[in-house]
Amino acid sequence: MAETAINLTVIGDRSCSTTRTYLEHMRAAGFRPRLLWLVDFGSYSWRTRLRKVVAVLTAWRHAPAQNPHYAELCKRLQVQAGYTPIDHEAAWRPSDYAEEVHSFCVRDFDDPLLHARMAQVADTAFLYTNGGKVPAALLDRPEIRILHIHPGIVPDLRGSDCLLWSAVVRRRLGVSCFYMSAGIDEGALISQREFDLPRLRALAPLLADGAEPFCYRALLYAVDPHLRAQLLVDVLRSHAGTDLRKLPAREQATCASRPAYLWMHPRLRLQVMKEAFC
Repeated sequence: MAETAINLTVIGDRSCSTTRTYLEHMRAAGFRPRLLWLVDFGSYSWRTRLRKVVAVLTAWRHAPAQNPHYAELCKRLQVQAGYTPIDHEAAWRPSDYAEEVHSFCVRDFDDPLLHARMAQVADTAFLYTNGGKVPAALLDRPEIRILHIHPGIVPDLRGSDCLLWSAVVRRRLGVSCFYMSAGIDEGALISQREFDLPRLRALAPLLADGAEPFCYRALLYAVDPHLRAQLLVDVLRSHAGTDLRKLPAREQATCASRPAYLWMHPRLRLQVMKEAFC
């Protein structure tokens, strides 16, 4: 398939599966971003990096004994949800997915170094994948346009854990694409899409065995990014040749009567995953 270059800078969190999933879907659809930034958020020194490695190894060592095969579970969930599985543990070549690839470290989205880099390529749109809260000081700059795919139908489902809240409130999974603003998921809306609840049979025995945190993590790591990536590709196809900084977008309805959702309690997460996906 011939590739189409698009004026997009992907701000990729190197530790996040969403980045790779977006890239895989865009490549399969024939879209090639101008820039891919592989960012290590919060990593400045070898000491910081070493501490992160130790923390990961410690978490792996103390993981529940009945859940030793996280990568295999992630693969099974992707297949059962109907997606071509991505092996996030395998080596991959970032240069296959973008015109240019740059790797660097910043503290977070407040970091002046990141702001300076973004100002230099403000003729592209930016794609947020992860990395924490984006400050209003950056979002209020008219030349900076950041696309975000949120796992919920806004304005009804804003905030945290909206993949699971969608399963409870709407009995479907939804995603919304908008330009980020200072409000919580209140940016100008570009497109939305809903999906039937997937039947994820691999979760049932693990949830019954007390492995709720393991299943929750795998669901967000392996399935959620594919939903977002599908909508991203829909938007790119619907607006082929359009400057991604200037996509048709409409202001959301007032959110005053719809407070944002908070993180779901593990006990409720367990019940939701059993009822919605098993």
